[in-house]
Amino acid sequence: MLTWTTLSSLGENDLLYRGAVFRFRARTPVEEIREYMLFETSEASGLGLVRCSGYGAGHVLVYVPKEAKAEGAVAISPKWLASHWREWIGHSIPSQVWVSKEAPVRPERLPDE
Repeated sequence: MLTWTTLSSLGENDLLYRGAVFRFRARTPVEEIREYMLFETSEASGLGLVRCSGYGAGHVLVYVPKEAKAEGAVAISPKWLASHWREWIGHSIPSQVWVSKEAPVRPERLPDE
């Protein structure tokens, strides 16, 4: 089970690594909730956000810029992301964005088991 906290409540030392999941209200007529996952890439800061729910699942939303990168780690600063959320993501506000810092647990079994 994932542990959730709001993006705005994370401290500067609560770095966000690949696998972190972001969940928030979509405010669209098609979807009520959206999820994005932080993934590793060779672009910009080394991290980006990919949609992992709904109609747009699998689409890359953004490659996070270099200035978001935490020093000495392939991670991003939660404070940078919270202060630039509307500019780079555009949906919701940081106090309404839920974050799970760990990736979802591995599947226990296949559907036919």
